Amino acid sequence: MNRFDVLFMGRPLINPFILASAPPTATPAMIERAFEAGWAGAVIKTLIDEPVRNLSNRFGINKIGNRMYAFKNIELLSELSPNEWFSGVVNLKKKFPDRLIVGSIMADARDFDGWKRLALGCQEAGMDMVELNFSCPNGYPERGKGCAIGQNEIIASEIVRNIKSDHRITLPIIPKLTPNITDIAFIGEELAKAGADAFCAINTVPSFLGFDLSTLNPKVNVNGYSTSGGYSGPGIKPIALRCVYELVSSSSIPVMGCGGCMTAEDAIEFLLLGTGVVQLATAVMFEGYPLIHKLLSGLQEFMYRHGFETVADFQGKGLQRIKHFYQLDITFKTNAIIDPETCKLCGKCVISCRDGGYQAISIMSDDICPYIDPVKCVGCSLCVHICPFDAIHMEKN
Repeated sequence: MNRFDVLFMGRPLINPFILASAPPTATPAMIERAFEAGWAGAVIKTLIDEPVRNLSNRFGINKIGNRMYAFKNIELLSELSPNEWFSGVVNLKKKFPDRLIVGSIMADARDFDGWKRLALGCQEAGMDMVELNFSCPNGYPERGKGCAIGQNEIIASEIVRNIKSDHRITLPIIPKLTPNITDIAFIGEELAKAGADAFCAINTVPSFLGFDLSTLNPKVNVNGYSTSGGYSGPGIKPIALRCVYELVSSSSIPVMGCGGCMTAEDAIEFLLLGTGVVQLATAVMFEGYPLIHKLLSGLQEFMYRHGFETVADFQGKGLQRIKHFYQLDITFKTNAIIDPETCKLCGKCVISCRDGGYQAISIMSDDICPYIDPVKCVGCSLCVHICPFDAIHMEKN
């Protein structure tokens, strides 16, 4: 057994890394190249029974320095017809029978026959599971589809229930959920009751990226105009982790983690929360399919460092470290300590503590480093995160 092998919904996979339904899975030929690179599976670009025409200039980005922290897209679904996908997947399965291929589908909210027809097509083509796109924030919500469905537990449940009631459809059904909802655990519980076999959490976050202040044009500029779209990249990972935690904690069905996963370390955090696999898209758009080698290398280093023999050895281990707010230890106290050999006397900690903390840090004219008043310091840790030289740490009282 390969130490990266995982078992997801009874299916063995060569590693826990899956391509999400996104531009990197836009054609069967692209997925074939991804499988050749070493990806364990892919969710195809979402199928819909209507023509799809994407806009030019449909991506945008925000950076801090040279580092991307926000990526936005207003891309629609697959431009290939369902039949083109079905024939393409038949060939893919012949070449890569050990890889997971997940169909992704969308139809009108009340078009139950349309949902079932697309699900059956995926099944007959040899796909292994079906993801229901209840979460796309681009274009379709204003027409009652995408995340408009994922925000309505009654409609979403009816779709799942209708698909599951068709005895011809035997594939696992996996709703992909939107974070743009008050209580994701509640809709998860309702969909589980309706028969969902697993969840994917989350899709991109509805957003507006802002303006180019030199031209006043909106970012993601389509001939001078823009619209709300999907926000992805590292900035949404904390949102995705929270949604995954709430689903894993409130339901007994498996979860595919997705959202803001850019590195092996990010993926490991999803696995620590108990996800069966991790989906990636934005990172692949920036680094290409060879990203899989970095993911596997990072996973191997983590497992070696902690003595884990298999991925299953640490899946879900992070759950035991999470409690409700009022269960946290109010008697636990820390104080900030400054290392005089590392401190550069930049004064950032003094300013942040003065104007955003508890006025516990000061600099005297002859100090070699700032002085922290142990009486005023409440251990909030703001100074630790502000210090650009890692000269401050917290110590337990």
